[in-house]
Amino acid sequence: MFKRLLMTLTTLMLCTLPALASASQTFAVLPFAIHGPSEYQYLGQGIQSMLTTRLTWPENFIPLDSASIAKAVTTLPTDATQASSLRASLGVDYLVWGMLTVMGQECSLDINVVDPQGNNQPRPTQTTLSQVIPSLETAATAINAQVFGRFEQASPTQPQKVIQPMNEAMIVNESQAGVAYANPSLKYQDTDTSLGRWRSQTFPFASRGMVVCDGDGDGQNEVFLLTENTLMAYRVVDRQLQKITELQLPRNRNYLRLNAADLNRNGRNELVIAAAVDKDPSSLVVEFDGNNFSIKTDHVPYFLGILNMPPAYMPTLVGQGVGRVKYLTSKIHHMVKQDGKYVLGPSVSVPLGGNVFNITFMPHENDYQIIMIDDYDHLRVYSSDGGLLSTTEETYAGSNLGIDFHTAALGLKAPDAGKAPQERVFIPLRGIPSDLDKDGRYELIISRNISVASQFFSRYRDYPQGEIHSLYWDGVGMSLQWKTARIKGTVVDYALIDLDNDGVLDLVVNINTHTGMAGTTKKKTMLVAYPLDQNQE
Repeated sequence: MFKRLLMTLTTLMLCTLPALASASQTFAVLPFAIHGPSEYQYLGQGIQSMLTTRLTWPENFIPLDSASIAKAVTTLPTDATQASSLRASLGVDYLVWGMLTVMGQECSLDINVVDPQGNNQPRPTQTTLSQVIPSLETAATAINAQVFGRFEQASPTQPQKVIQPMNEAMIVNESQAGVAYANPSLKYQDTDTSLGRWRSQTFPFASRGMVVCDGDGDGQNEVFLLTENTLMAYRVVDRQLQKITELQLPRNRNYLRLNAADLNRNGRNELVIAAAVDKDPSSLVVEFDGNNFSIKTDHVPYFLGILNMPPAYMPTLVGQGVGRVKYLTSKIHHMVKQDGKYVLGPSVSVPLGGNVFNITFMPHENDYQIIMIDDYDHLRVYSSDGGLLSTTEETYAGSNLGIDFHTAALGLKAPDAGKAPQERVFIPLRGIPSDLDKDGRYELIISRNISVASQFFSRYRDYPQGEIHSLYWDGVGMSLQWKTARIKGTVVDYALIDLDNDGVLDLVVNINTHTGMAGTTKKKTMLVAYPLDQNQE
């Protein structure tokens, strides 16, 4: 009897020991104190979010959620004693806290870890603003190894997984886990025209915009190109663009943006064209029946656009008038059709400076972010409540389409044409949210036209080459996921859609040829398509 009891106790102990050995521990990462200009305050929560993600070790080290931290912590610690006391009050095993000091482009990043015994392990790092994220990655790796005892080594019998891009002409960001397909630092490398992409014939005119959609409701996509005064329809036949028809648009208008959406919910996409006469909006809506165009609504006194509005992210027709103080600062509204005319409906809440051309709503976790392209072509990332999260150093979505106008102080009449210099507002290219790798995290597909001269002359917008980038939110800012190899010419527009109706999603890019150093060469246009194999692993 005693022997049987002893064996039972021994068995219970053996079963219990692994559970005790693998008991999980908890940690909390506090928002970091930011000492520097106010525009960098968003980094406090960004660093908190990034470190929490990097330090989480399922079933071993579990983070305390940020909402509980925000509710319990009213004052950030300034020394190890305060941090140790705060760790105990939060009921976690480890507490990560620190500060970022910004002086110009130089930064001092101080990360501290308080352990269960109350010991503090400081990790000071000198870095630059552009290297904050790599420095955080390095610090997180060190904390995982030295504090949490987490060592990740590749098994000698299992080689590392090689990241394969969805198209061999894409350059993958080397910071992703695994072995990258190519090094993104090779920023100026070119690619063979046959390498992973299709190119259309060249057309003897310059494009102002492109959409690819099903215009006639037959289940097949058509290509629509907007020029200075013409709208054209094409189909892909035998790997060539075959012209269907064209529409001569009303003269003396400045055509700025071509969009498409099924406004009537009848399975056919209407073509929405934002345009202006001088500085006054005068937009129109066009239908396509498979053979011909017809203008259904004209002289709409607003700039019309299509925004994928949360929470359903359905394409929605919006409009905007001219601002009183600044040209494009009036409110954006839903457009409602009444008695055959489009009128302003409810307003859309966007950050100051947002307009129908420069705003993109991007799903983010269970919420969304607002991506705005500012007057200097920098991306600004806002939270859903309008708080500024980040601004990129690089420029994106630059175009040479714009509107000339005369400014006037509030309450004063604008000067007559010819009596005062005009200002010009440029219309940026679109941003496209996507989840191509189906990992639940959305990325932003956006262009980056490249010109050395445009860096010195703000009105110089003739770009000799460009790229398409896929950017993702890393918790602190927008980072590169992949990009196309350098494209010779100016990127005019782009789309993510099945171009040739073969069942494969394509990244379609509309480009205009460069005018040459002297600017005397006539512009021509063409399409380049990158088939995206979403089933590739």
